[in-house]
Amino acid sequence: MRNRTILAIPLLLLLVGCSLFKSKPPAPPPHPFQLGATATLGITTGIPVIASTKLPHGFVPDSAVPPMWLAEDLGIAIAGSLNGKGMVLGLSGPKLSHVTAIASDHDSGASAGILQGVAASPDGMELALAVAEPANNRLNIVLIDSIGNGESHSVASFDGDYDVVSMKWIDHDTLAVLIYPSAPPAQIAANVDTVGAQSGGLYVIGITGLGSIAHLDRIPCRLGPLSFSPNRRFAASAGGAGAAPAVVDLQNQNCAQIRAAAPVKLLGWAPDSSAFLYAAANDRGNRSAFRYILAIGRSTLVAVSSKSVAYASDGTIVAMGDAALSWKRIAQAPTAPVKAEIALVNPQTAQITINSLGFQTPPAILAQSTMVFTTASDSAAIDTFVPTSQGPVRELIDYSYAARSAFVLASGPARGPLSMSWSPNGLALAIVDGDASRAMLTVMVPPR
Repeated sequence: MRNRTILAIPLLLLLVGCSLFKSKPPAPPPHPFQLGATATLGITTGIPVIASTKLPHGFVPDSAVPPMWLAEDLGIAIAGSLNGKGMVLGLSGPKLSHVTAIASDHDSGASAGILQGVAASPDGMELALAVAEPANNRLNIVLIDSIGNGESHSVASFDGDYDVVSMKWIDHDTLAVLIYPSAPPAQIAANVDTVGAQSGGLYVIGITGLGSIAHLDRIPCRLGPLSFSPNRRFAASAGGAGAAPAVVDLQNQNCAQIRAAAPVKLLGWAPDSSAFLYAAANDRGNRSAFRYILAIGRSTLVAVSSKSVAYASDGTIVAMGDAALSWKRIAQAPTAPVKAEIALVNPQTAQITINSLGFQTPPAILAQSTMVFTTASDSAAIDTFVPTSQGPVRELIDYSYAARSAFVLASGPARGPLSMSWSPNGLALAIVDGDASRAMLTVMVPPR
């Protein structure tokens, strides 16, 4: 390992099969008048908006990286590109109106390299960057302090060229890095001072004190992007790039394959680490949500034609879909509208409570919906679509598990990608939408 201090652009202080019980359906989500707007949507009147910031002209947000909350909720980082150049923006100050470049390709903040990944720690105190240096045939893992002077330093360095780079924080002191080389190991020059130059794989980096690096080199399967269990004993692998989906026992370094087409979309772990949720396509291409139970080593179906599924803080599964929908029904009438509902599934009793969302949509459109859930307030932000004679309309719906109620936060014609994330306290929702001509960060506070 090479551990060396590098220069960085200063990061400003970020100040700122089961029994069914149906409950009485609530009223459909209300649609009040709209006055404010994101880059593409009208915001429901009365929703408090605490930030509405236009991003630099030409900046294209990376929709695969949700807004990253930094410095105890008071700053946000956004990944994307500007004129084809990878960049991470920091928004701070009153109403998050101060925009600066934290790091970008080919400058001091990225160590004269190319950004290949970015991840914010759970407490938002550090921002991890994966930076490829083609001139030196090296990959650096760099940490930037999101408060104070925005100092940066390298915590690991790997010789070689890597086409698979994935980072995930296990907790606020531990970063997991998954890398695989572009060339066969025999073609990578050996370097005894550099960790992992030969084989790649999964590395666990401790960032406190003198730091530490552990290479889990006995895991027998190739891995994809990972989601770690709350007890840190297991990890679910999405698969992809020649890797089958799998669940990994990190303690014993073994893995069990999940019978699903790669890659799957990992949706979250049960609070007790006994199971996790994922979305995968069946042999007909229909994407549905499943629950993998570690004790029995197999998956059960949760929701057909939906990937909007999550665990609440008490272990209840919150799933968007239609309780009466089946793969057979989709095959017989693929374009017939289905009811949009929220199912609350108790994994222990197999009891299901259904809440209606008050609209219908075809299964294919339902499957495009996404859900971002926060256990801090047990709230879901749902990005969904409703067909109309003028084309599909996008609706952002806030669903409160505690209140069993839904509210439309914003709506408008479906235009381009959108990403969103909850603040650590689960009270504010950050939304990034738009394109190179007009992209915005909007932070709002859903009703409670």
